[in-house]
Amino acid sequence: MAIYELLYDIKDQREADGICGFNGYLEDYLTTIENQSEDQRTMFFQSLLKKDEDLRICVDLKLNINRSAIANQIIRYKDAFKLPKGTICCPYIIYGTFGNEQKAIILTWGERASYIIAKALYFVISEPDNEYEGSRNEMIACYAQANQTEIAETAMDRFFWNNEKAGIVQRSLDAQIYSNYQEMYETALQLANYQIEHKDSLLAESEDSEETVNQMIAAWFLLKKFVYVQYMMDKKHLREHEDDVRKQRRYAKEKCDSIGFISYSELWKSAQDFKQN
Repeated sequence: MAIYELLYDIKDQREADGICGFNGYLEDYLTTIENQSEDQRTMFFQSLLKKDEDLRICVDLKLNINRSAIANQIIRYKDAFKLPKGTICCPYIIYGTFGNEQKAIILTWGERASYIIAKALYFVISEPDNEYEGSRNEMIACYAQANQTEIAETAMDRFFWNNEKAGIVQRSLDAQIYSNYQEMYETALQLANYQIEHKDSLLAESEDSEETVNQMIAAWFLLKKFVYVQYMMDKKHLREHEDDVRKQRRYAKEKCDSIGFISYSELWKSAQDFKQN
C-alpha cells in the first residue's frame, strides 16, 4: 500500500484507538490552532495550503520500534525495547497525492539539529517489516524553524510539485544542511551528551518522571539509529571501505556505540530519588 493510503487510514485522538493527535486536511488542522495565528508554524502551514488545498497532515504520530529489524539488532540498545508502544512520536507528516504519485514529508520543528531527528524518524518509519514498509521512496525528511523555512519549502517544491525523486532531494538536503557525515555525527553526539550531562535537571524539572525517562531513552535510540543507518546508506562510505560491507558495518557500529546513554535502571533510580526529596 502506498504512503497516502497508509496515512489516510490512521485514526487520530478523536477515536478511541487513535494513534496520533490529528490526521486530516491541513486546512482543517489550521482551524484547530487558529488561536496561534501569529505562530511561525501556523504561518508556514498556511503558506503550504496556498500551494495545495488538498494537502493533509498527520500530527504526533506514534511509532513503534521493530525489534527484529537488522539495524536495530546491530544497534543493540536494549533499553529501547523496554519502551511502551508509541513512545517515539513523529511531530508532523505532511502528505498528499501529486499526479499519480503519493508522497509525504516528515517534518520536525527546531534548530538545525532537529534535522537529525527527522532523518532518524524516517529510518524508523521506513524500516522493513512494519506497517509502512515499501514507502521508503515516497517520503523525505526535513526540518523547519522560525524565520527559516526556506529549506523545507524548497524541498517540498522539488519533491511534491516538481516531481524530483526522493533520494535526490534527500541527498541534496543532507549536503545543504551539513557539510559531511562527521558533522552530522558530532551533532548527534552533542545531543546525546546533553541528556547525560543534564540528566538531573531534566528529571528534577519533570512533571512526569516516567515520561521523561522514556523520552530520554527514545532520543538516545533515535540518535544511535541515525548514526548507524546514515553511514550505511551512503555508497561513498562503502567505497571508502574498499566495497567491503563488513568493514563499513563495523565502522558504523563503532560510531553508533560511541553515542553514550544512561541505563534505564539508573535513570529510574534518579527519578525516584527526586520524587522522595
